[in-house]
Parts: sequence; C-alpha cells; structure tokens
Amino acid sequence: MSEKIRNIIILISVIIGLTQLELKASDFTENTFLIAEINAQNYNSNRLWNFVGDNKWSGIKLELDTLEHEIVLANTNTPLNIFLEKINTIVTADDSKLIPVFLNYSGDVLLLDSVINNSEISSRTFYLPQGEAWPALDYLIQAKRQVLFFISGNFVNESRVLHAIENYAFQISATQLAAYSTTLENTSNINKELLIIENFDQLPTEVPPNRLSRNLNPDYINNLLENWKKFGKKPNFLLVGNNNVFNFDFIIDQLNSFQAIKGQVRISGKNLERVYWKNPDILVTGGEFSIPYRGGEEVILSPFAPGYQMTPYQIIVTSEMVVPENFRILANPLELAEGLQGSFRFDDVIRDELNPEKIFDGTGYSFTEDIERGSVLRLPENANINLGNPDNYGLPNSSFTVSCFVKFTDIMEFGDNAIMGNAESGYRRGMHLVLRSGHPYFGLWANDFMSDEILENNTWYHLAWRYILETGEQAIFLNGQYIGSSDGHPPYSGTSDIHVGSAISQGASLRGYIDDLYIWDRPLGNDEINRLALDEEIEMLKETEKGDWFSKNFLTIIFVISGLIILIIIGLVRFRKGSKKNTLAANAPVTPNKNQVQLFGEFRAINSEGKDITELFTPKVKELLLFTLIYTLKNGIGASVTEVNDILWEGIKGKKAANNRAVTLNKLRKILTQFNAIEIVSNSGYLQFKSSGIFFSDYLEAFRLCQIPEGMTTRQLETFFHLVKKGRLLKGIDWPWLDEIRGFTGNQVIDNLIKLASVYKKQNRPKEVEALALRILDYDDLNEEAIFLQIWALQASGNTHLAKFNFKSFCSKYEKSMSEPYSMDFNQFTAFYAEQL
Repeated sequence: MSEKIRNIIILISVIIGLTQLELKASDFTENTFLIAEINAQNYNSNRLWNFVGDNKWSGIKLELDTLEHEIVLANTNTPLNIFLEKINTIVTADDSKLIPVFLNYSGDVLLLDSVINNSEISSRTFYLPQGEAWPALDYLIQAKRQVLFFISGNFVNESRVLHAIENYAFQISATQLAAYSTTLENTSNINKELLIIENFDQLPTEVPPNRLSRNLNPDYINNLLENWKKFGKKPNFLLVGNNNVFNFDFIIDQLNSFQAIKGQVRISGKNLERVYWKNPDILVTGGEFSIPYRGGEEVILSPFAPGYQMTPYQIIVTSEMVVPENFRILANPLELAEGLQGSFRFDDVIRDELNPEKIFDGTGYSFTEDIERGSVLRLPENANINLGNPDNYGLPNSSFTVSCFVKFTDIMEFGDNAIMGNAESGYRRGMHLVLRSGHPYFGLWANDFMSDEILENNTWYHLAWRYILETGEQAIFLNGQYIGSSDGHPPYSGTSDIHVGSAISQGASLRGYIDDLYIWDRPLGNDEINRLALDEEIEMLKETEKGDWFSKNFLTIIFVISGLIILIIIGLVRFRKGSKKNTLAANAPVTPNKNQVQLFGEFRAINSEGKDITELFTPKVKELLLFTLIYTLKNGIGASVTEVNDILWEGIKGKKAANNRAVTLNKLRKILTQFNAIEIVSNSGYLQFKSSGIFFSDYLEAFRLCQIPEGMTTRQLETFFHLVKKGRLLKGIDWPWLDEIRGFTGNQVIDNLIKLASVYKKQNRPKEVEALALRILDYDDLNEEAIFLQIWALQASGNTHLAKFNFKSFCSKYEKSMSEPYSMDFNQFTAFYAEQL
C-alpha cells in the first residue's frame, strides 16, 4: 500500500469517526456506585437497607457460604433468598433504581445460578456477555433490568447470570494505592470497561471520615480523581465496609461535578488493548479512555503506543471550546524502518546500511557461513566491534529498541555473555545488553532488569530490548514474545562508544555468533518485534522526490483539510452557548502554522512546510538548540563553547567533548534547514541563535512582552496568557541547567497572570478568573493568590461548597509540604485576600 493511499484512508477514517459523534444517554460506565457490605452484624439493620433503597447510587456486597446444599450469608444460617427478596422489594418500589450486587462465593456456581433464577428477582436481572459493551443506564431502567450481579471467589463452572469480576473490571485496593503510583504491574486488565476500588473506607487519611468531617475532607475525592486520571477510567464501584457507607454519601455528587474527556484509540475497527500517555499524571489506559476535567483549565493529552502513529497525535481542550462528547483517535501501524538508526546485516562486511560510508573498527572478529542464517558475524572471546558514539543512534535520554539474532557457543554459568554494551561505569551510564548466567539481561548500571528464561548453547535466538522513556519500561523479548519487564527506570545517559560483543563486566564477550543487528530511537510494538523474529525484511524508507510538490506537501494538505472538517463537525455537534464574544479568545495571538517552535508545554517544532518534525530532535540535539536559544536571549551574544561543553557534556573532557558538540551541532543545523528562518552561527567562541521575522516561538514572544519597561496593557496580558497557557516551560524535560530559567520564567508567568486575573475580577468574570488561577496553580500549587482567585470564581458561580472543598484541599497540601497547619481558616483567608486583590 502506497504512503498516499494509506494517508487517504487515515483521513477518511478520521472523518467517519468524527461524523459519528453523538449525544449519548448516560452510559452505565459513566456512573459511580457506593457498595455497602452486608454481613452477620448488620444484615438486619433497617437503617442500612433504607440507605440502599433511598440512595440512587448504591449497591451491596455479600459474602456467601454453602450450608447443607443451601447458600447462606457467611457466618449465619440466613439463606440468600432473604436478601434477594429485599432487593426485589427495593427495585419493584422504585423503577428508576439500579442495584449492583457483589457476591463472593466459593463452590459450584451453577447452584448459585439456580437460586437466583428461581427467585422473583430473576426477571429484573441483566447479564452482559463478555466482550460486548455496557448499555446506557436509561436502557436498563426502561427494560426493568435493574439488578446486576458480579461474582468473585474460588468458584467452579461458568455462570449464565453472574459477571465474573476479572472478566469485566480492573480492580485496585485503597489500601495499596501507593503501589500503583510508579509501576505498570498488575494492569493486565486495564482494557476492561469497569473500575472497582476495594476497601475505599480504609484509604490512609489523617482525618477518618465521620458525619461532621466528611464534607471537609478532600482526601477521598482527590484520591478518586487521581486514580480516575491515572488509569483513564471513572471509578464505578467503591466498596465500603463496616457500616462506613453512611459517611460517604457525599462522594457521588462531588465526583459528578467533574466533566470527562472521553474517547477511544482504535485500530482496524477495534480499541487498542493498552495505551500509554506522555502526560506524567496518566499511567496507562485501555483503548477507551476517560480523563476528569473541570471547565476553565486547558488540557493537552498525548497518547502513544509502541509501533503506532496516532492521528490526531494530540487532544487539546481549552477553556474557549465546548468539549465534544467523544474523541476518536486512530492508531496507524508504523513502517518497521521508521526511527531506524542503525542497520547491520553482517553480509561479509561490517556496514551500517543507513550510513554506508562510515568505517567501523573491531578486533578478533570474522565472518562465517551458517547453515540456518547464511553469512553471520563470529565474535569469540575478547572479540568486539566498535559502533561509535551512542548519540549516533539516538540512545541517550530517549526511548529505543535493539534487536538481533544471536547464537552462543559457550554460555557463562557465572558471568556475562555480552551482546552489546559500553565500558562506562556510573548510574545510568553503563549499558549492558547481555546474558547473565544464561538469563537475558537489560542493564543500565544499577538500573537493570533480568528475565527468568535460561538460554542454551548452539541455538539461534532472536532477542530484543525495548526501553520506553515515558514509562521507564525496560522490556525483553525472546523469539518475538514478551518475557518480562519492569517499570520506572530512568533513561540511559552514557556517552562512551558502544560495542558489539563486549560490555561493562570485565571479560564479558559474546562467545558466539550474531546476525541482523538493528537499533531504533523509538520503542517498537509487540507485533513489530514478533515480525522481526520471523525474519521479516525491513524495507528502508525512500525520500520523496524533490520535484513533486504534491508529494512533498501531501501530509500538510491532509492535516489542513482534516482540521477544517474537525472544526466544522464539532460546530455542528454543539453550538457555543451565548453570543457574547470572549475577550480571551478575541485577543489570542495569531500563531502561524509553520516555521515555529513551541516551548511552553511540551516541545514541538513545525517546519516551513507546516509539517510536525518534533521527532527529528533527539534529546541532545534539542538540548543544544534550547541552550543556545535561551542563552542568546539571556545575554545577547549566545552560549560560549566552553559552557556548552561543560554543561551539555559534563564529565567529558577535551577533544571528545568538542567532537560530541560538533557532531550534535551538525545534526542540529541539518534539521534547521527545514525552517528557512532560523540558524545557529559560530561567532568568536560563542554559539548564537538567529532568526528571521517569519519564525515564531511562544517563548520568544512572551520574553519580548516581559521586556516592556512600563509593563503590559490588559490586551498584552491577554496575549501573554495565550502564549503560556499550554503549560510550564518545556514540560517533561529535566535538565539541571534549566531549573534557574524555568523558575525565573514561572515567576514572570505567575506575576502577570495574577495582574490579568485582578482585572477580570473587577469586571466580574469568574470563568476567565478560574482559567487563570488554574494555570498559575500548574506552576505553583500552593500559590495563595491563585487559590483565592479560584475560590472567588467558584463562589461567584454559586459553587460555595466546592470553594470550601478546594480551600480544605489547599490546607491539606500546605500542611504536608510545610509540616505545619495553615494559619487562616476559610473566612479569614477570603477576607484577607479580598483586600489584596
């Protein structure tokens, strides 16, 4: 399939997906239920049963036993039929009431089925076959299918009326939530539609819930929001025990005060199983996602999945737009050659097919004909090949994948067989892709993962090592199959040359044969790695002929047309309420669609043809560009070569640092030719950033506004807000030298947005004030002026309860950060800052 045809299909799919946007009734998965535990101590409590009957969003949980062939409540002689009658009475009396029922049972599930099917409640139950989507809530109510049974436990046989929880829901426990903050383990069911939080009343908090404190304790709501965002699912069932359900009836209304940004990431008509996000507060989601959002803030969501290109690659929700009911993102498989940085086939020569003119040094190696693979490279003990600087392959501070076929003749029982690595020591600086005592091993010096598999001598294996920067995943694949990983690892940052056949361990050698070594500066998808293991040939990408204007601009045309269609369809789906023109929107700066570099929020670069070329900037190339740009603005003359060497290549001395700088600068200048508007020039020992009038950068424009001696006018402040509202400077980038610049810029942003918010407060414009307050809090979540402005905006909009909740949340954060309680109560706080602002 040609590239043009593939892109036309993508465009048509986007249009079809968008035209299918519709205003749906409330889905079952969009609601949250409090699940009360019924046990031997409380099953006769009228108060508890009245709560279940009166509270629309409630359900029950029962622990069951089998007693003389009869199913009873655990630790009692009370048969299950008694509870089924109570539930039937509730749903019969209130046709709008839906009750989820959770049963824990060990035994023959067919006996449990028969009890339910022979009860009066059987006509009120609903069962969803596995794999189908949950219906709208209205459908269940109108069809009088108001009772949904879920089951867990060590049961046997398959039920026809009970939903096995593991097949329908992703479960976490409030007592173990810390374990989910930094790891992707135990998320195999992330694609299930429902989210269950068990032991919700046992969430560790400083103030246990009670009837007096419940509305003022933000920990529970904040926790639900964090996990809603972390896993891309609205919590559907909160399991509460020990009669604590009475203290949580405030949860539902508060949780429902938040909107959701919803959508699907799809491929070939079905949702992806697993989606990662470049947003640090989203851990992992299924192909269907829901992210909490409160109007007034700006949200930028960037999904990705190894092996796929996302269209659109970003979702941006601003305070000026009406959020669509549903976003549709298409995942399109990448070509295997996409992101390929090194290709060594070892066909009687050591040559990188991507850089055929480059010469590689080595020692002790030879070529041989293998009966299975033809010409292969032989690397006995102490033999190796120098592949050069890791920057040449995009390895440092980046995602990457390394794959090869390898056969060992002497696997070390205690030691390493080295496939690829370097001789550098130090945390994150030493790379060793090896066998360790026969186990495939992924090492970045004290930052390692080892699989459980043990390999054998004289057998060809396909091995692949994949690192994902955004999640810190180090994964190993054997013969195309995933054999394990661990998460939360910081990236490789070494600078010394990498070698095939040797690694950091003294004396580590390959001791065998290697073939088809490939290196990518991106994480490959599982399917791509499996194809490599099947020996699929990689077809190198061909450059577009320069004389073909339509081919050169095809993607630009596609995305411009797509953008126009998206705007038209969203406008048809919903009209913006009210006819008053928003001043914030009216005074937005005119942003060109080409020759621009975005620094606020995530780094983004658009070339002179309007094509997004962000991915061309490897971490070190990007750092050199931004270091030069920022220092040019800072002192007017640029960054001295000495500073560049010392800061960007810290720990590397003399000619090697100069050589690294020269290689990186050459790559940067090659990329900058795509802009026709900017360049890096060398002048008297300095690197200087120069641009023409057709180049645009949000950071440059904001910097210039801040230099106005008399300060900005209201209109200029509005323009400034539009420049900075995408987020903090270079969000997601962590360079030590950037801290000072980022702190200085953050203070400028906060000061100027507070000035603008004060103007809007006087004009009684709460929506605009809240948008500004939320952006300030993105820079400083303990900024008291921003908290006050947010509270003022909520009170002005009639949300006094939520205003007090936000103040309580601020006080909780303040006390945790400062180790002392905040000095003012709500009334004192609002009175004090009302005079200041």
